[in-house]
Amino acid sequence: MEALGVPEWLFFGFVIILSYAIRGGAGFGGVTVPLLAWILSLKTVAPMVSFLGLLSSLAILRHDARHVVWRDLWRVMPWCAAGVAVGLYFFKTLDARTLGQALGVFVLAYGTYSLATTLRPWEIRLPMRAVTPAAGMIGGFVGTIFGSNAGTFFAIYLDLLQYAKTPFRATVAAILLGLGILRVSGYVVVGAYDREALVACAAALPLMAVGVVLGNRIHANLDQLVFKRFVALVVIASGVPLLLR
Repeated sequence: MEALGVPEWLFFGFVIILSYAIRGGAGFGGVTVPLLAWILSLKTVAPMVSFLGLLSSLAILRHDARHVVWRDLWRVMPWCAAGVAVGLYFFKTLDARTLGQALGVFVLAYGTYSLATTLRPWEIRLPMRAVTPAAGMIGGFVGTIFGSNAGTFFAIYLDLLQYAKTPFRATVAAILLGLGILRVSGYVVVGAYDREALVACAAALPLMAVGVVLGNRIHANLDQLVFKRFVALVVIASGVPLLLR
């Protein structure tokens, strides 16, 4: 962080505010890590975003904890823990360039999938006995190694259970809170919260608050479908430079 120039700091601030305005306005994110990976090491960005995600989940559950469907949360959390353990191994052993290129492949696939779902709704019919461990393992792994996008897999898991809007949001937040605790604890154990990551966390906190406030204000007038398509295109575009690093 100390090596960043003024343009990079301005870009950092813009991305954090944009990311949490998206989260506050449309209820989803996904651009923070691929965009910040242009100027910072993924080994700095992933722990920072995990910490911010933990705080975001706490903020949601402050009001919605009574709507959490604990039964389905406890079914998926052991698989999340296994995915986090595998993710921490690769996060620790792979170098930053390899992680960045892997993130590029992932965000291109994720952005394409996200865009496709806005153009043609998909109805997925899968056995829950297979979905639960897969969602937990993949969500835990992806969330740990890349620092974001784990919520996609848990959203699929809960969507197949056909939750109403409020229990869906609350249970996703609770799962991500549990995953966040596992990830942040794991990052602490492997020494990921070095000076660089701590400075990034401190710098991002007030910017995150600004983004959330902006997102809440534009939520009422937001065309969510168009906005989701825009974010999907941003994610796809952000993956290309990561592959070329």
